[in-house]
Amino acid sequence: MNREIYTPPQGPPREIPGLSTLFLEVGEASFRALAENFYKEIAKSSIRDLFPADFTKPAEHQADFLIQVTGGPAYYAEKRGPARMRARHFQWEITEEARQVWLGCYSIALEKSLLNETQKKILWQFLEQFSLWMVNQKSSP
Repeated sequence: MNREIYTPPQGPPREIPGLSTLFLEVGEASFRALAENFYKEIAKSSIRDLFPADFTKPAEHQADFLIQVTGGPAYYAEKRGPARMRARHFQWEITEEARQVWLGCYSIALEKSLLNETQKKILWQFLEQFSLWMVNQKSSP
């Protein structure tokens, strides 16, 4: 990698009330379905080329991560070690524009989910903060 990595000024995601107990309310199957629906949207998106051809592993990893951050089993850490998501994604140029597309895909996936409105709001707050932290490339002026 031969580029300067941008660091967003707001820093990493802050604690979100209700996030750490969301898994107890929602359960594993809901997060697995959410990740699958998210990748169905990614497949149709303008950021499709940032992802591998086969979504099987990324969907599993993403569900594992969401399960872990919402208070469920630490599947992600058990399988892949410490999350360090920002560093893991440095190999891809993630701009604010790409973030907006990513969030749009999640918005559709959340609407298709069985989560209630309060649960969606909690998870959306996390996704917004998390995605801000993942931006590693300043957008072109």
